[in-house]
Amino acid sequence: MNTKKQKTSIFVHFVNGINHFIRSFKNFFKSAVLSLIVIVIILLLLTQMDQALTMLVDMMETSKFSLLLCFFLINALALVLSHYPIYTYYAADLNDSRDYTNWHKTNPIPFWPFKKFPIFVFTTNPESNYKPDNWANYLRYSIGILIHCVWVHFIISSFSPNLLFDSFPFAPVKSVMYVLLLVPFVVYIFYKEKFTALKKTLDAKEGVASEKKHQKSLNKINKLYRKLGIWYVILALACFLLLALTLLVGNFSPGGFILLLLTSYALMFNYVFFRLLRTKLTLVYNAMGTSKAFVPFKFCIKNLLFLERSENYLVMYNLNFLVAFIIIVFSTIASIKDWSLLNGIPILLAFFYFYYFIVASLGKYFFVTKKLNLFGSQLYKGIFIVLGTVIALFIITFFAPIEVKTHQLDRVKNSKTEITEAVFIDSLRAKDDNTLFFIASHGGGLKANVWTLNVVNMLQKNTEGKLLNQTIALSGASGGSLGLALYTGLYKENGLDFEEIQKKIDHLAAQNYTSLDLSLTFGLDSYRKIWPFSQRFGLRDRPYYAMRKYQNEIQDINSTRLSKTSFRDYWKEAFNKNGYFPSLIMNTAGTQGSRGILWSVKQNNFEEIFPFAINLADLTNNETIPYYQAVSTTNRFPVFSPAAKIPGYGYFIDAGAIDNSGLLGCLDVHNYLARDKKVLGDKQIGYIEIINSKSLYIDHLIKKFKKQYYIDHIAINENETDNIIADLETGLNLDKIPGYLSDYVTSLEKTSDGSTRYFKIMMPHKVTFNDIEAHLNGFILSANIENTLKIFLSEENNLILSLTEKQNKSFFEPWEYYEPTLSRHLSKSSINYVKAILKHPILTEQFEEIESIINTKKIEENKAPQLSL
Repeated sequence: MNTKKQKTSIFVHFVNGINHFIRSFKNFFKSAVLSLIVIVIILLLLTQMDQALTMLVDMMETSKFSLLLCFFLINALALVLSHYPIYTYYAADLNDSRDYTNWHKTNPIPFWPFKKFPIFVFTTNPESNYKPDNWANYLRYSIGILIHCVWVHFIISSFSPNLLFDSFPFAPVKSVMYVLLLVPFVVYIFYKEKFTALKKTLDAKEGVASEKKHQKSLNKINKLYRKLGIWYVILALACFLLLALTLLVGNFSPGGFILLLLTSYALMFNYVFFRLLRTKLTLVYNAMGTSKAFVPFKFCIKNLLFLERSENYLVMYNLNFLVAFIIIVFSTIASIKDWSLLNGIPILLAFFYFYYFIVASLGKYFFVTKKLNLFGSQLYKGIFIVLGTVIALFIITFFAPIEVKTHQLDRVKNSKTEITEAVFIDSLRAKDDNTLFFIASHGGGLKANVWTLNVVNMLQKNTEGKLLNQTIALSGASGGSLGLALYTGLYKENGLDFEEIQKKIDHLAAQNYTSLDLSLTFGLDSYRKIWPFSQRFGLRDRPYYAMRKYQNEIQDINSTRLSKTSFRDYWKEAFNKNGYFPSLIMNTAGTQGSRGILWSVKQNNFEEIFPFAINLADLTNNETIPYYQAVSTTNRFPVFSPAAKIPGYGYFIDAGAIDNSGLLGCLDVHNYLARDKKVLGDKQIGYIEIINSKSLYIDHLIKKFKKQYYIDHIAINENETDNIIADLETGLNLDKIPGYLSDYVTSLEKTSDGSTRYFKIMMPHKVTFNDIEAHLNGFILSANIENTLKIFLSEENNLILSLTEKQNKSFFEPWEYYEPTLSRHLSKSSINYVKAILKHPILTEQFEEIESIINTKKIEENKAPQLSL
């Protein structure tokens, strides 16, 4: 009886293929989880934190060496992240692969000290029954493509704020680029499958395949090697040329955007071809034959042959590690010594390479140690002692009763000559001005800092210094508070010389604070939390070095230390400069829930002025905090900045955790002074709130739109949100208390018959319809409202564009303006934007109204409500 082999149906093939892919993906994921975590973290840091976008713009404008390092490190990460998971794969015996490898010790660099650190390589065990899982390998090598995709996405995200409002066809180009990111992966799989098929034919026994067929297959694979080798050399040359063009002529423009994408895309393909051909370079070289036409290509391939040997290839990873280590060490020393720093992106990438390489190399070494029984070797003993010591130090740090001084502030004695409450109130009573002001400034990193400094200096210049002479108190949060404190220092140094102050503001704005933060956050500050390094040993934390940079810029000095002048004594110098300066309120948030307050005036009864707050200006033993360290307490955003430790009082974080506007401190002082009619009398009180937030500006535009078009409510189809996400979004929203306080002051203005005025000085932003829907957290249902809103936004955006962009620019002509992001690093174009947007019509009207109130000494109701926004 003849039995025919039943053909497997397409459906069964499909199901088997899916099952095989799922098994391969599980094994891949188990082996590559560390690499995937690194990529996800890099993705989040580069694309979900706005300051990273500004840093790429800065590299295109002024930091081309940092951009070169970024390209180097992205390619280094692509290789290392896709290589080391194979060792985890074998170590975990995935797919019964443990006995597939035979390990050997090599010393590719035979001189000291490198010969002390052998490199272990493996060859395949011919007796193993393990069959390599091609799909697991494809996925592993795709990790390298994935980090390149993250880089491309980062580039697109960084340029999009300007491209969205340019004549450039951004939407189609963006769509095409994202689709094209799949091509390298497809190319890699296609040629790997082709290699596998041809190799099977070549390895087939003679009884199965004839000599003629064998020779035909050999010719095919040689032709393929030759073709790929030629393309690889051409591609490598294209990468070099594109990279050179990007570094030499690339700029922050539509043309620069395309050039940057082309370079990144070419390097992605370079990675694919390198992965395809590295272990076959000799075959590629031989396939070129003796034809003179291939001599240049053979020359290039010949110079790469050394990488075919695994030990040489692994040495390259070690050299990349050395480069990352040098970047980290230099950045750390530069942060401490106040030298010029690299852009933050290469520093961030260097740290990821550094830590990943250490962890992955240790994992590989322990696996090899077990395979070769190297437990008695000197290297293993050394690693064991080092790791044991690190674990012991961690145990001591977290379980022993040892004080950690890493982020501890200094305490200094209060002087006996502080400006007292009575003296300050007498100076207010002596003023014959009809209007007195309170100035509050929102948090928002360096963006808030620079916006605050520029707004205050412009108002000072326009009023010939009368604004601050008629201001009772300055209060802010985070970057806004820092801006007010720095202006206090600028006034102390330069008084009413507004031009000199502006020069210093511009110089302050151009400093690189992010790189300092990154260098110490991922490095020294982390190590200094471990005993015994937590006892200082002459080193300080990143807020200290950042404040030293501010101090040196303001005072035109080059000091290695922060001034020990107390908070009140420093402010007193500004007060005495011209006989008066507004009181300064530094706000911070205690971890126990209460506010931390430093008021520059020596008050009679702190609790009567600032309820539910801790008086940090009057510590025990008649001590206080030095000025710049006190200022640093307000600017410590959770996670990214360390909590300030004040001995005996606890830990304090960014003021924005409680009130991100600074209005609360102003209202506290206003309410206190209002209790005595002899102090303020019938004077008009003006509140100036300096706001840099884009979300608050969007909220303002929505209100303006609804009022302009008589719309009571904009109906939306809400985005579905999980309850946990909803809780997090609500808890992390910093506009809750500022929103309440803003409405409260607005209500005061409306019901005060002119005794209260309120000015919200907002930084105007370009806003898209998608921004509006994201702010509303849903889709607008009415097509009519949608169309009207788009027209409204176009008019608002065109007003900003008329101030911030030159019309009819050429393709490679750089943009001069870039909207500042929530960051501690501003590009040149971002600083230009801040200065240009101060000429916005609504701001001009507000400044003129404030100047009018000051100069004419008039008290009247607000006849132009739009000026209050």
